[in-house]
Amino acid sequence: MDLQSLVAAHMPNRRPTPMGAAAEDRYYRNQITLPRLRLRLLGLTAATAGLTLLLAGVVNA
Repeated sequence: MDLQSLVAAHMPNRRPTPMGAAAEDRYYRNQITLPRLRLRLLGLTAATAGLTLLLAGVVNA
C-alpha cells in the first residue's frame, strides 16, 4: 500500500453542511467585502502626494 492510499484510508469522510440560499449569500458577502479606507490611510496618502508634489516643484525650480 502506497503512502497516498494509506493517508486517504485514514481521512475522515466529512461533507460540508448544506446551506440555505440566504446563508450562502451572507457567507459570500462576508468573503468579498472590499477593505474600507480609513481616515488615517486617506490622510497618509494625501500627505505623501503633497510631499511628492512639493519635492517635484523644488527640483524643477
